[in-house]
Amino acid sequence: MISVVIPLYNKAEAIARTVESVLAQTDPDWELVVVDDGSRDDGPQIVSRYTDPRIRLERQANAGVSAARNRGAELARHELVAFLDADDYWDPGHIANLRQLIQRFPDAALYATAYNVVNESGQSRKIRVRHDGDGQDYILMADYFADIMEVEHPVHSSAVAVRKPVFKRVGGFPVGVKAGEDIICWSRLACAGPLAYAKQATAFYVLPPVSVGKRSSALRRPQKPDRVAAELEKLHDTTPRLARSLKRFLGEWHRIRAMLFLELNERADCLYELRQATACSPMKLRDAVSFVMLALPNLPRQRLLARLRAAKGRA
Repeated sequence: MISVVIPLYNKAEAIARTVESVLAQTDPDWELVVVDDGSRDDGPQIVSRYTDPRIRLERQANAGVSAARNRGAELARHELVAFLDADDYWDPGHIANLRQLIQRFPDAALYATAYNVVNESGQSRKIRVRHDGDGQDYILMADYFADIMEVEHPVHSSAVAVRKPVFKRVGGFPVGVKAGEDIICWSRLACAGPLAYAKQATAFYVLPPVSVGKRSSALRRPQKPDRVAAELEKLHDTTPRLARSLKRFLGEWHRIRAMLFLELNERADCLYELRQATACSPMKLRDAVSFVMLALPNLPRQRLLARLRAAKGRA
């Protein structure tokens, strides 16, 4: 059996599709724990209408997605726990795909499948996986951080499963981290042992909508202090076998924050993040471009950033 945990907060427009995707699984040996994190819409009522005895709705005061996931894992009746966000969904064969992966690698610290990214138009594409084309459907990633650096992020919160004892040992999802809480959790697990990976994409990550002309208001301001960087530094110091790739990944994290601060027109913070990034790994062309854009007035810089985003989207 496998326990599925869905954290729910103001997702009434999507939760039915998400729950239905669990009900449609070809592997029927599951329970579903939906943790309502203080929703203010009709999402919990929609879940409560399902009469399948495998579905449970639990409620808590709003405490954030990490607390909701952690509570769901705590309430799970089975050792294996899979996570699914309330606006994402699964292919009918997702649990079967996970089960094959777990049977192949029973001692892995983290299990994940490839996933599809769904845009606002409903079009989906599979992420690029580093080991595609080698003829193996299920693999062990000995160095999770190296794989992140080579292709798209291979792990998403709606495409993973963990064993409860290992999840508890690494502390679950860190409460209070507003962005990157999943990065901290996956990184801790990756340092605890290998990642078992299924290259068949059976989960669907739905991109959040961003209104045209309102991108700056939709941007999530990077959190201070930077708890993700602090955790990655700690893992770097305590996991020698992954130290090199961890340092490179830390540099990429600082580059992500630098671009966010650049779009928010917060130049001092952007400059700080760029300096941190180049201290972790050699300077890249994109760093040089970012330094140049820092010197531009805000309007020309925003136009250039829009062009760069458009070019990336066509790549």
